[in-house]
Amino acid sequence: MNLIAQIISILSNPAVLSIPASYALVFRTSGDALYSAVWTVVSLIFTGAIVIYVLYGIGKGIFSDFDVSVREERKPLFIFTAVIAVLYLLVIFFLNGPKILMVTLGALLLGVFMDSIINKRIKASVHLAVFTSFSLVLAILFGGAFWIFPVFAPVVAWSRIKLKRHRLSETVIGTLIGVFLVIVIYLVVQYLLGIK
Repeated sequence: MNLIAQIISILSNPAVLSIPASYALVFRTSGDALYSAVWTVVSLIFTGAIVIYVLYGIGKGIFSDFDVSVREERKPLFIFTAVIAVLYLLVIFFLNGPKILMVTLGALLLGVFMDSIINKRIKASVHLAVFTSFSLVLAILFGGAFWIFPVFAPVVAWSRIKLKRHRLSETVIGTLIGVFLVIVIYLVVQYLLGIK
C-alpha cells in the first residue's frame, strides 16, 4: 500500500500538477494549442527553478525531503516560491502573456501567504491545496467527466496520511485553502476580467 500511496503522492505533487494546469488554463481561454504549449514551457522553467531549489536545499541540509514535510523548514520555500511567482508575473506582464496565468499566479501568492501564516500553527497540506484547486478548475472549465477529478481529493489525502507526511486535520486545511483559491480565481476571472 505504501507504493500506491507514493505513486499517488508523486502524481499529485504541485510541481507535477502545475504543467497540465498551465496548459489547460491557457488553452481554455485562448483556444490556441501552440500558444498554450509555449506558455506551458515557460511555466515549466519557473517550476523547474523551484524544484532545483528544493533539491539544492536537500543537499545542503536545509530541507529534510522533497516534500519539505517538516513544518519548520517551510519558510525558505515559501519565500523562494513567492519570489519566483513575482518574477513570472513580471515576465507575463512585459510579454503581454495570458491574463489567466497572471490571475493564477496571484492566487498562488495568496496561497503562499495563507500557508505561511497557517504554517506557524499547523502544517497545511500543499499537495491537497494544489490538487483541490487544480481539479476544481478543470471541472469548472471543461465540465462533464472532469467533475470526477475533485472526487479523488480524499485519495490524495489518504496517500499523504499513509506516508506520514500529514495528519487528517492538515489535509482538510489544505483542501479548504484550495477551495478558497478557486473561488478567488473564479470571481476575478468572471467579474473583473470578464473571461468566460
